[in-house]
Amino acid sequence: MRGEKMKSKWTMPVTIALLFVVLIFAVNTIQGRFIYSDRAVQLTTYFSQLESVISTRFTRYYKLLRSWSYHLEHEKSSGIYDLKNYISTEKRIWDVEQAYLIDESGAFLEIEGNTGKLEVGEEFTEKLKKVGTRQVTHMMRSGGKRLDIFVLSVKPGKYKDFHYCAIGLGIDSMQMKNRITIRRSDMEGSQNYLVDEKGNLIISSVKISEEKENIVEYIKENGEVLYDSLGETFEIEIAERMTGVIVMTIEGTDYYITFMPCEMQESMLVCLTPASGVDKSIAHVKNINTILLIVAFSIIMVIVIMILRYSSMQVMLEVANSANETKTRFLANMSHDFRTPMNAMAGYITLMKENADNPDKVIEYGEKAEYAHRNMLDMINCILDLSKMEEGGEEIKNERFSLDDLLRKVSDEITPLAEDKHQKFVINKNDVTEDALLGDSQRIETILKNLLQNAVSFSDEKGEISLNVYTESKEPENRVQLRFEVRDNGIGISEAFMDQIYEPFKREQRKASSKEQGTGLGLTVVKKTIDMLGGTIEVKSDVNVGTLFTVRLGFDIAEKTELEEMEELEEVLESGNPEKEKPKEENAFQGMRFLAAEDNELNAEILVEILKLKGAELVEVAEDGEKAIAEFKEKPKGYYDMILMDIQMPKMNGYEAARAIRKLAEDGREDAKSIPIIAMSANAFRDDIEKTSESGMDAHLPKPIDIRLFESTVKALKSRGQDSYERK
Repeated sequence: MRGEKMKSKWTMPVTIALLFVVLIFAVNTIQGRFIYSDRAVQLTTYFSQLESVISTRFTRYYKLLRSWSYHLEHEKSSGIYDLKNYISTEKRIWDVEQAYLIDESGAFLEIEGNTGKLEVGEEFTEKLKKVGTRQVTHMMRSGGKRLDIFVLSVKPGKYKDFHYCAIGLGIDSMQMKNRITIRRSDMEGSQNYLVDEKGNLIISSVKISEEKENIVEYIKENGEVLYDSLGETFEIEIAERMTGVIVMTIEGTDYYITFMPCEMQESMLVCLTPASGVDKSIAHVKNINTILLIVAFSIIMVIVIMILRYSSMQVMLEVANSANETKTRFLANMSHDFRTPMNAMAGYITLMKENADNPDKVIEYGEKAEYAHRNMLDMINCILDLSKMEEGGEEIKNERFSLDDLLRKVSDEITPLAEDKHQKFVINKNDVTEDALLGDSQRIETILKNLLQNAVSFSDEKGEISLNVYTESKEPENRVQLRFEVRDNGIGISEAFMDQIYEPFKREQRKASSKEQGTGLGLTVVKKTIDMLGGTIEVKSDVNVGTLFTVRLGFDIAEKTELEEMEELEEVLESGNPEKEKPKEENAFQGMRFLAAEDNELNAEILVEILKLKGAELVEVAEDGEKAIAEFKEKPKGYYDMILMDIQMPKMNGYEAARAIRKLAEDGREDAKSIPIIAMSANAFRDDIEKTSESGMDAHLPKPIDIRLFESTVKALKSRGQDSYERK
């Protein structure tokens, strides 16, 4: 039954395709019948115009010769008293190279008095004796120039003791070659010959070195006829002065041989035109016809497909409408959700001004404004992440990272948020023994932070949030499957909303959740990122009980370095000494000296005030990268503890400034190589962070600066064991 349905489904498209093939074949057959006649008409029409040009030029030359003949014959009564000067003037007017008086043997006298003899045969000299005969021959001059000699037999006479029976004029051969050369792109390379009834050359458009003395004999010996509508041999068609077009192959090249009689001297015009050029125009017409047929066939097929798949098109239309509605809702929600924290920040700032004399209120409103600011920053970061993913996203990294370091970073960022709400937050690594893994640590960090931030936001004060990591499997040996569980005892998610939790700007409208300012984008980013990494995510939730998100991701296990093996040994040895005191927590900024490169005065002022409040001893500000380098060079080594570098600055940006500072180590400035440099920039994409690292900076903090992240970064850089120098 299923096979019959499939057969029925494809019967009509296959039938239409076969009909289309038959139609194409029929059209090509019809076009093939008319294509030769179209080309023949095209070529004969064009070369008829060329024949007219030749005839006009020949007529002009022989009229000139008849005029000279009259003055020679009636020298005394013609009114021309100096024939030599008269002909010399005529030569200049008509661009004639030379004038000749010729006797019966072919010997000639130039009008200036020089003598010579034409290299012609007996047939040519015999015709010289017949008055009115017109002939053309050729003569090479000194310097390699060739003249076409137009000869007119006249009544015998005598000029300065020279007995003549014909007069002639010499024209530079290039004049006639240029006039009969075809300059149309579709007829480029056409070889055009004017020949006598036997095929002997009179004039041609071909280079002198490539001319054939008898083009008819050349074609006969080297050509193979492909198509000839006249049905006679080529020699007969020329001898009988026919007009026609033959398709021939000559020495491997296809030509259209066009021939027709010329009015002058019972000659024939024979033109060899490469078929490739002429076929371009015909092929263009054929292509248009084929395209029209394909278009017509495509329209028919589209109509058929639309009829056959009408129901599926309806579904696609509904999906498109849904996508459009989602886009509209996305923009509306984005506008609303941006304004909400902005309005909160503006309101709390106003309240802080109104209660300037009440420190407790100022602190309270400041903390609330900071919370609104953090929500807005999270929303911006989520939108940027989504934008990158929609554009195809950045490529997935597969780099070595430490799971312990990743979890520590997550803890450093989430712990302060949980403490603000007096919540208990713990991270347990459980049975996971591997630490060095291969994967995209930044994306994994994004997943965990978004899930944990949601857990903090949607759990009440004194709530409990946990992140547990488990080993699910280790197959094969060099790969591990980890399970990340994010659990909270917050307000939970209703079963009705479960299908919508990963849609952008979707938030459950419940009384218990209405007071929270979630972005509605965090879970969207989480889902898309996990899909990109090839993992899975599951959620279980009970209203007012809590929520559990389970993320499964696979990683390759990185080989341990020698340093890591030594550190593990030290940990084992240290584990036997429980009395070892833990270092006391201390202010990361206390007593530090900073050099800050920041071109924005407001940002610089805020940064200086925050650092001084946090206990920094010194904060010096440079307005651009060049001044930052100058300030660093002027101070002795060890004077600054850390450099804070903006990226987009005039004169020299942060990347260039960082490279220049690191390069100072080559000139003997030892601390230039080791001093920590932290990038502070609104550019927060992965490629921006990579540029930061490539330029020699140690860390990247996105603007606006999160003071907790700033502090933890400074602590990490101070504790990594960099060389220190005494201040001078």
